[in-house]
Amino acid sequence: MRKCKYVRNDGSVAYVRHLDSLNEVVDIMRNSKENDRNSSLESSSCEIDSDSSWYGTSSMEEAMDLMRYGWEEGRLKLKKAIGKIAIDELVGKRCTVDQIPDYTGDEVDIYRFLSGDPENMVEYHLEDSKYGKQANMLVNCSLSSSVSPERIIKRGAAIYSAIEALRAEGYALGLTMVESSKPERHSKKHKIYGIEYYIPIIEPGNYLDIDTASFCLAHLSFLRRAMFAVNETEKDKIRKVAGFYSGGGYGVPSKIFSKIPPNSFVINKGEGIDLKGVSECQKFAQSIAYRALKALGVEVCDNEKY
Repeated sequence: MRKCKYVRNDGSVAYVRHLDSLNEVVDIMRNSKENDRNSSLESSSCEIDSDSSWYGTSSMEEAMDLMRYGWEEGRLKLKKAIGKIAIDELVGKRCTVDQIPDYTGDEVDIYRFLSGDPENMVEYHLEDSKYGKQANMLVNCSLSSSVSPERIIKRGAAIYSAIEALRAEGYALGLTMVESSKPERHSKKHKIYGIEYYIPIIEPGNYLDIDTASFCLAHLSFLRRAMFAVNETEKDKIRKVAGFYSGGGYGVPSKIFSKIPPNSFVINKGEGIDLKGVSECQKFAQSIAYRALKALGVEVCDNEKY
């Protein structure tokens, strides 16, 4: 984990953490009980939840198994939700032009006209364009405690549908999960503006399987088990101010506040959480595809509506 901190103009400190991969998160989850024993603060990530209603799993061990081996129930739920979205309509024609000489057309080709070529008109045709450029989607997984599993499933399905639609069209898109929060209460001694964690899930161009997607994008335990365990690796003085302990609330969900890397775009906190019906899911998925195409440097035609 690479750790950075930035002092803002008001003297508060913003902390940004970059993890290497999901495997590093799994290692942190595996060592969460030991981290708990070595801290003066009580951790929440390892608590037993008999009915799995809030954490999404009954224990940390169950959450680790789902992350490593797949969430079968979630895979079915995600597929069902994805099936209601018209994936083939998410990515349309791009504004690249194929010039076709003909007897009639959109405008005169001066060179052909002066050469006496009868086919001196040019007709323009839109065609699909795949530039080979890469872009990275940053998905903010920060959620309030009241968000239900059903709402997360809909959001995850829309995001995964957009990723699949773009991949099918040949575009290289990566996925990074981001957890961003700010302290609920401020300390005069340790002024923390906020803390963010970046977890790369796939690099641009690699395939995102539905098992990984269902857990990262659509399971409560990704935040309330995995990311809470990552929160709990902070030093106790930071944990106290940030609220990263049992009863502390684990911070207030925040929009991403650190500088966005080049060729990246954001699905921020709160976006896609209140989707109602198929049409709203479709519209949200289309908006993601639009943002991705802009990040890829692909011009979207004016007559395409997202």
